[in-house]
Amino acid sequence: MHGELTVVSMSTMKSNALSQGAPVRPAAASLAAAIVLATFIWLFWAFLERQFRFAVEQQADWGHTLVIPFIAGWFVWLNRGRILEQPLRPSITGLVIMIGGVGWYSFTALGPVFMRHHNLMGIGVGAVIFGLVLAFCGWRAMRYLWFPVAYLVIFGQTVSDRFLDIITFQLQGIATVGAEYGLALVGYDVSRAAHTIYIHEPTGDVPVNIAEACSGMRMLVAFFALGVAMAYRGLDLVWQRILLVVMAVPTAIFVNVLRVMTLGILSTVDSGFAAGEFHTMVGMLWLIPAFFIYLGIMWILRNLVVSDDATETEEAKGSIELRFGPRVKGVFISGVALLIVAGVSFSILAHALDVHLSKKPVPLRASLSLVPSSIGPWHVVQESPFDAAMIEQLGTELTISRVYQQGTDGPSLNFHVAYYTDTVDPIPHVPDRCMTAAGMEGMTAEPSNLPWAMSVEGVRPDADFVLDGNLVGAVSVDSIAGTPMEVHLPSGHSTIRVMEFKLPDGQEDRIYAGYFFIANGRMTPSPAGVYATAYVGPEAYAYYCKVQVVMGGDREFDQDTYIKYTSEFLSLAMPYIMRSLPDWAHLLDGELEIDNSLVNSPDSLFLEQ
Repeated sequence: MHGELTVVSMSTMKSNALSQGAPVRPAAASLAAAIVLATFIWLFWAFLERQFRFAVEQQADWGHTLVIPFIAGWFVWLNRGRILEQPLRPSITGLVIMIGGVGWYSFTALGPVFMRHHNLMGIGVGAVIFGLVLAFCGWRAMRYLWFPVAYLVIFGQTVSDRFLDIITFQLQGIATVGAEYGLALVGYDVSRAAHTIYIHEPTGDVPVNIAEACSGMRMLVAFFALGVAMAYRGLDLVWQRILLVVMAVPTAIFVNVLRVMTLGILSTVDSGFAAGEFHTMVGMLWLIPAFFIYLGIMWILRNLVVSDDATETEEAKGSIELRFGPRVKGVFISGVALLIVAGVSFSILAHALDVHLSKKPVPLRASLSLVPSSIGPWHVVQESPFDAAMIEQLGTELTISRVYQQGTDGPSLNFHVAYYTDTVDPIPHVPDRCMTAAGMEGMTAEPSNLPWAMSVEGVRPDADFVLDGNLVGAVSVDSIAGTPMEVHLPSGHSTIRVMEFKLPDGQEDRIYAGYFFIANGRMTPSPAGVYATAYVGPEAYAYYCKVQVVMGGDREFDQDTYIKYTSEFLSLAMPYIMRSLPDWAHLLDGELEIDNSLVNSPDSLFLEQ
């Protein structure tokens, strides 16, 4: 009898110990967390590095993503009593979810070209985060941890501009119309053309262009993140939380209209106030009253109704000692081993498939401003440097925009070149959008891809340079110093993407705008082709250059005439464009031909040749 009591007592003690969990020393927990975090970062380094670069280089748009992890951690801290009132019981299911997340990430990063997208890869990263939390904390704790994890995954990454373009364009229109009525309400004489407001002053018209940066998209995304956070902790009822999040849209739009009005009024004093750092500063300053407006909306929703059904928000008073169930060691070893094996396998597979998730930047060989001012019978009659606001909209300072004319009274064309490297998304602005935003009316719903005849004098195939199975053409051209040098022409079909426009004031003049890209030594007419050509190929480097030609004329000026003059001009200009771009043949051979004394020349500077 005594032996039976002893056995029962020992069994009861063991059961109680298991139910209470084994406490973990803070030092041991910190070390284990550091190991898991290090292996996680190592596995997803390409994704995390790109996300961090987006947040730092585009702070006005995505800087808030750097704060999201701390907000998510704050949510966890607020619920620590409930999370830790019982021992954390690791779950094997979390490891299974981790495997699925790693598989999806690998598929989107190394699989078909159309799947290689930052946000699709982010789904895999998010699944691994969810799996890690579930594996270590268990299902009971996930009742309080699912929201911080979802908040981190959803708002902690950028959203592709290609996904937001349609919304951004609509928001530009709303901001323009709202600012027009607002400025008129406070006494200004204003008119509007597409996404440009004209403030009529005695000294002349002051144009205020509502670029993508002023669309309010950046404010809307940040407000959604803020609204979800405030609704989660500041409101009790579900309908109140939903309404607060929904109110992010009109709040962001209203504040953005006020911001555009502010920039317009300041532009009447000095046009420089609507560009550059001051433009960004005004946007940041308006976030302060926007935040208090949002707080006021939450206060109204909170006091609109008092309900006995409100959710109890008082924290649980249980122990906050970190305790784990008996599976924690096995889950820890399995989780770390899974991440390490996945990282090694991913690296081996990426090397075998010759996939580079992080492309290296390629500097220009020479400044674009060194494209000659006289090209055959064409010569520059106007240089159009961009101001700081336009540079921000273009996303690069490496650009030129000039008007060339043939002879003294011949046709003229606007020639624009912009260079990008070490960037994936977005592909730069194209006439399809920016000319419509400037007030022109598109005569066709979609641009057409048209062939143009690239007839470069003296071109010959280079037997030493084969790209995509084809010999690349080479031609001799004068170097910057005046000595002959050989440059390679881009491979591929010479195709230009053309769209017809007309002015909104009833004039019958016809305007044709066309563009194409040179990406990693190849020509492509579409932005999608840039991504497929430069950023998912086997090369370690990536660059692309937009070449744009705009011409206009009376009713007799047609598409064939545009293609004729464009072909003549580009056939003469192409060797000089390629003289400034990286030589892809030498780059693939591991050599970079760069004149460092010319790379940093200001591309907005007009230099006579």
